[in-house]
Amino acid sequence: MCYTRPGEGNRVPATVVIVGGGVMGLSAAWHLRRANPTTRVTVLERFRVGAAASGASAAGVRAMGRDPAERPLALASLARWPDLARELEHETGYRRGGGLRVALDDAAWRAAPGWVAEQHADGVPVEIAGAAALKDLAPGLAPGVLGGVHCAIDGQAEAMTTVHAFAAAARRHGARIQEGVGTAALVVERGRVVTVTTTTGTREPCDVAIVAAGTWSAGLLGRLGVRPPIETRALQMLLTDPAPGALTPVISAFDRKLSFKQLAGGAYLIGGGWPADVPDEAANRWTLREDSVRASLAVAREVYPPVAELKVAQVWAGLEAFTPDGLPVLGPVPGLDNVLVAAGFCGHGFALSPMAGDVLARLALGLDARPGLWRGLRADRFSGGS
Repeated sequence: MCYTRPGEGNRVPATVVIVGGGVMGLSAAWHLRRANPTTRVTVLERFRVGAAASGASAAGVRAMGRDPAERPLALASLARWPDLARELEHETGYRRGGGLRVALDDAAWRAAPGWVAEQHADGVPVEIAGAAALKDLAPGLAPGVLGGVHCAIDGQAEAMTTVHAFAAAARRHGARIQEGVGTAALVVERGRVVTVTTTTGTREPCDVAIVAAGTWSAGLLGRLGVRPPIETRALQMLLTDPAPGALTPVISAFDRKLSFKQLAGGAYLIGGGWPADVPDEAANRWTLREDSVRASLAVAREVYPPVAELKVAQVWAGLEAFTPDGLPVLGPVPGLDNVLVAAGFCGHGFALSPMAGDVLARLALGLDARPGLWRGLRADRFSGGS
């Protein structure tokens, strides 16, 4: 892909078609139209915006605990979250209350300083928090918590509120978002996608195609002979009844599957990667696993005993795309001149959406795409490319 800077007599794509109406595709649409209003941008969403992983997300916004290859993109994204609602002219529900990863075992607590030092080297502002500090950061933690690691820049947002914010901003800037319109095929001529055919029988010509269809991205690209190693998993979320109090940070734990936060309305949202089943991937269908529900609640109660007094009000899952190394695939698709991909975010992509969308837009328009932010996430890392 070698489009160059607009406004300098160079070629700029007249049309961009984005497959997928989650936060990545919508962010890309907004960034594209904001950067170059002359480019026609169409988003195709097979269900409704946010109907898959984006809307089911725990909506954590964190830098702590990221893989080194993902940290630059995460830090750049977190720098934008405090002003994102202003940029989008729409509420996102974002709160920067910090993140806290706690240790319940001696081995985890002994390893915490090294874990902190390794992240400090990349500029992640994490700090050791002893037992006394925990009482101020998160009253209600179990007495058995030995200590933790705190990251002041971490926080949370509201999943569907953020999806709608990106969608509203994209539409306001002139992007066309078609809901209930799936993608049947990407039509290739001479190594370039020239048309996207839809499930309603229409054809969308394009100069650039962006595939941001979550777990369905692999199937679309596979028909073109490109097979990113993406597998589908369903991740479960629990929502309790509302409770008084104000738990500020998002809680996670060493050696435990836990993501735990209190929402603005008082309910606790509990996740952490507990699996559900996927009986019908094509239809975006999942079924709960009772063992996952029980185990998730047990960990939450072990770390934060007050939650044991609350009933679970709602349980759901989202179909997530996972890669072998646990990192997303972002950028140009090998072997296709004008196709970009953003997929395989492995359940932790929500926070990256501001900068992932910006990167995709810059790549599509031939602008400086800030490769230092996403070099380790390139699609060709699975095919031995440089």
